[in-house]
Amino acid sequence: MSSTRREVDEGIVYLNGAFVEATKAKISICDRGFIFGDAVYDIARTFKHQPYRWREHIDRLWQSLRYVQIDPGLTPEELYRVTQEVLERNTKRLAPNDEFMVTWRVSRGVGLYWSEITEPTVIVACYKIPFAALAKKYVDGGNLIIASTRRIPPQCLDPKAKLQNKLNHVVAELEARSIDPTAYVLMLDIEGRLSECAAQNFFIVRDGQLLTSKRDNILEGIARKDVMEFAKGLSIECIETDLYPFDLYNCDEIFVTANSICMVPISKINCRPIGQPVPGPVTQRLLAVWSDTVGVDIVAQALSHIQD
Repeated sequence: MSSTRREVDEGIVYLNGAFVEATKAKISICDRGFIFGDAVYDIARTFKHQPYRWREHIDRLWQSLRYVQIDPGLTPEELYRVTQEVLERNTKRLAPNDEFMVTWRVSRGVGLYWSEITEPTVIVACYKIPFAALAKKYVDGGNLIIASTRRIPPQCLDPKAKLQNKLNHVVAELEARSIDPTAYVLMLDIEGRLSECAAQNFFIVRDGQLLTSKRDNILEGIARKDVMEFAKGLSIECIETDLYPFDLYNCDEIFVTANSICMVPISKINCRPIGQPVPGPVTQRLLAVWSDTVGVDIVAQALSHIQD
């Protein structure tokens, strides 16, 4: 059993109005989230075992729910309180330098046919952030593989909704993992522009400016917004623009952002070193501000999980 699976199985989850042991949490084989991917989700985290940006994530969850027309049967405030209780019931599992990722998943409910659907399935769970697997990337950087699988265009499904159907991303990730199992995968849109990673946004630094993809073909990450706010505070200009693989090969720094990792520097593109020191100075400045904001040395916390 994998460590992530074990961590989830040891915890307490919320499922449709009840707090139950993860091993006893059951959903129907006819749940539409399972059979059709008819569901939405969001993921937040803790710092120092306390909520971080939960309300922003819940707001985004509600935007996704409105997009797919699912009523979760709870208000955002009620879901926030439920999530606090899930955290409290699981905090005893955390060592001082551990943190949780918190997940919300809401499906349309049980039913092969529309007439059978009665009420949604709502799940809140948490599991430890796998710092040991991430730690060295903060120091040495990660490998970024550009996949041939394209991001579903916004004319088909709006990428701003965080949909549970992730096969587009999974196929792209399989491409990358066939080359480097530890790599991040970067997807292009159908016009050949850089879009987003399978579970991360990305930024490049060029001539002191921060550049990232436009909002029309990406999920607008909460971590992405954090970086843009920190950059503004440091008087670093941030530009949302069209970017292409050429831009990756001709920049000074690259990093990816996501809720659990905050930001991780990239040292290779398609296994080829970028030829710049990693982490770069802008990346280091932004990480330092993030650490100051949350009161945790983000890199040191991760590295503590691989030290003897």
